[in-house]
Amino acid sequence: MIIILKKTSREAIKALEPYAELLRCYRDASKGECFYECSVQHCIEGLEFAVRNGWYDYNAFNVKEYEHYEKVENGDLNWIIPGRFLAFMGPVDKVPGE
Repeated sequence: MIIILKKTSREAIKALEPYAELLRCYRDASKGECFYECSVQHCIEGLEFAVRNGWYDYNAFNVKEYEHYEKVENGDLNWIIPGRFLAFMGPVDKVPGE
């Protein structure tokens, strides 16, 4: 709705209200206790912010590059803010392949 229909995050969240009880917060798959909540609302607001600031462009998104770098053997990394803030997977006890 935000990317294609150019709706605001408020409009998108409003459309999801009937399903609010079914939506759960994101939980990182890494070991240990989770110290944060990341709701669907947070994600929708973040997407709107990224589109507004030019950090995400649907037409310019390189799917092959994304799929390459999402693999553990290629770093399992994602650009959060293109060219400025890079996120890696959580810490692990052993490097893959060792």
